[in-house]
Amino acid sequence: MPETLFVLTNDDAGSQEPHLFAELLDFLQAEEVPATFFVVPLHSGQPLDCKPQWMPLIERALAAGHDLEHHAYTHSSCFEFGVPPYFMLDIMPEARDKYIEEPTYFTQHHGYETLREKLEQGREILTRAFGYTPRGFRSPCLSSCDNLYQALADMDFVFCSNEVINPLGWRYINRAYETGEGWHTDLPHEPYSRLPGLVEAPMHSEYTWYLEAGDVDRHFALAKADLDRAIAEGKPFVTLSHYYAMTGQWATGLQVYARLFAYARERGVRFTTLRELVAAQNQV
Repeated sequence: MPETLFVLTNDDAGSQEPHLFAELLDFLQAEEVPATFFVVPLHSGQPLDCKPQWMPLIERALAAGHDLEHHAYTHSSCFEFGVPPYFMLDIMPEARDKYIEEPTYFTQHHGYETLREKLEQGREILTRAFGYTPRGFRSPCLSSCDNLYQALADMDFVFCSNEVINPLGWRYINRAYETGEGWHTDLPHEPYSRLPGLVEAPMHSEYTWYLEAGDVDRHFALAKADLDRAIAEGKPFVTLSHYYAMTGQWATGLQVYARLFAYARERGVRFTTLRELVAAQNQV
């Protein structure tokens, strides 16, 4: 059986509550687990490299061997780079209804030149902050459109990560535990070529969104079942998370991951980053 690679991805560094990002770094250091952080370049109108409360944390994450990549531009809208998937829209009913009623209100901003300009400006900020040019991208709320992917390919991004294998985690976010929605079987369960030179690295699900004490067993069970299936298929396991929704008063999420990491070690799983996973899959 091939080795299973486990990738923890985490979104929105550079935005709110940096002390909670530090808490996650502490947890990952203790667990000896690398992460791929998708970082916002220009949150609240201030470039990341001009934020004294964030730059020491960015430097700490890099020194610890974490992978830092490009997330959104300002992250001011879930429609910033396209339209979010249906299960994401379902947890934002007002935005969903607005999109259904007047789709061009959002899609008028998804022209190629508009999206490319945002990508270029964001990449400039992150290159200054990281000391290297990020080659991976994730949209806010997993939004996407054809112009986004073409711009990414044209700008020599190597990979993106916007697609979801199991949307059930978002049903759990809505406390809709009985939906019975299963894995997307029409989606490859490993990195695959989206456009020449651009790889899509799908994630499985999000398991730790503002959990309460009684949620640990249920959400761990969902994550464990997804990991078991990935192992059985001989495919990698990629999770999505948000640092501020799993730390502080919501540190129940860290309990889920502590259990999941322990179980993964029992199964002989190896932890890695998304950049390394894409390379290991011989996609770059």
